Amino acid sequence: MNTLWPILGMTAGVYAIRLGGFLLGDVALPPGIELALSFVPVAMLAALCAATLAAGAGDLPIRLVAALGGGIVAHRTGKGWACILVGMLIYWTLGRL
Repeated sequence: MNTLWPILGMTAGVYAIRLGGFLLGDVALPPGIELALSFVPVAMLAALCAATLAAGAGDLPIRLVAALGGGIVAHRTGKGWACILVGMLIYWTLGRL
């Protein structure tokens, strides 16, 4: 029962944020806020990569090579999906060897 209240609280918070986004979908945001929000996907990807690289050291070299490959693809193409796809393909391929 101790974990139920935090889960319900987080559920209500996420629901309120999503509902607010739907209700305020037609509201124009100031340019500064739009610019800041454009960096959210990049920041989330960087946070996920940093957390993954900081996790256990068992397959750290494979993760570093995959991150480097994904970074090169992201730099050349500028597409986040290509970065993730190539990084995961390198990671899975090297993990199988």
